[in-house]
Amino acid sequence: MLRKNYVYKAIVYLLLVGVGVSCQTNNLDPTNIDSNYFPLEIGDYWIYQVTQENYAAANSAKKSVFQLQQKISSSYTQNGQLLYLIEESVKRSEQAGWQLNAIRTVYKNLKEVVSLEHNVPIVRMVFPINTTTSWNVNEYNANADTLLRYQDAGKTFAVSKLNFDRTVSVFGADDSTLVNQERYRRVYAQNVGLVYSENVSLAYCQSSAACIGKAIIESGTKQKWELLSTNRLP
Repeated sequence: MLRKNYVYKAIVYLLLVGVGVSCQTNNLDPTNIDSNYFPLEIGDYWIYQVTQENYAAANSAKKSVFQLQQKISSSYTQNGQLLYLIEESVKRSEQAGWQLNAIRTVYKNLKEVVSLEHNVPIVRMVFPINTTTSWNVNEYNANADTLLRYQDAGKTFAVSKLNFDRTVSVFGADDSTLVNQERYRRVYAQNVGLVYSENVSLAYCQSSAACIGKAIIESGTKQKWELLSTNRLP
C-alpha cells in the first residue's frame, strides 16, 4: 500500500483549489487531446441508464433500474482555477420527472481531473493518458489508498446502441476469489466523456461447506451506468 502524509496532501489540495499556486500552468491547454476524454462546458449533459442490485441475504437481490442525468449548470473561477457545478438528477420511471439528487463540483487542469463527492476530493483521471500510468484516487483525502490505471487506450466501445471510435478504460480493483468479487471500471470516449461505469463489490457465502466455492452471493452491490444520450453525440 502507498504511504502518505494526510496533512501534507490536504495542504496540497488546498493549494491546488483554494490558493491556485502556479495558476498559469493550471489553465488547461486546449491542444491537450487527452483532456478531451473528460469534456467540461456549461450546458453539457449526459443521461445514463443505471442498473443497481443490492444483496442483503444469500440468493436475495433487490434490483432497480432508473435514469440519471448529469448536467453542467454553471462555473466559477477560484484563484485562477476554473470549477464547474454539475447537477445530478434522477428519474425513476418514464412518467416521472427529473428530481435533483446532488450538486457536485469538478475541475480539470493539465495534470488531472478532480471531483468533490460529498466534499471529498476524488482524482478521476490524470494526464497524459498512458497505459503504464497509475494513480491514487484518494490522493487528496484521508481514505485508504486506492490505485487506478488506464487500459485499452484508443479502442472502440459500444453501449446502448451507441458506438465510439476512441475510448479509454480506467480500472481499479478487478478481482474474483472464492470469498469475494471486486470490480471498478470507467470507460471514457473522446469528446464525449463517461459512457460506461461498473462497480461490483460482493461477498460470497462462507457459512457452510455446502456453499463455499460456489459463488453464492451473501451480500454486496452491483451498479452499472450505460450512456443513453448526450448533447456531445455527433
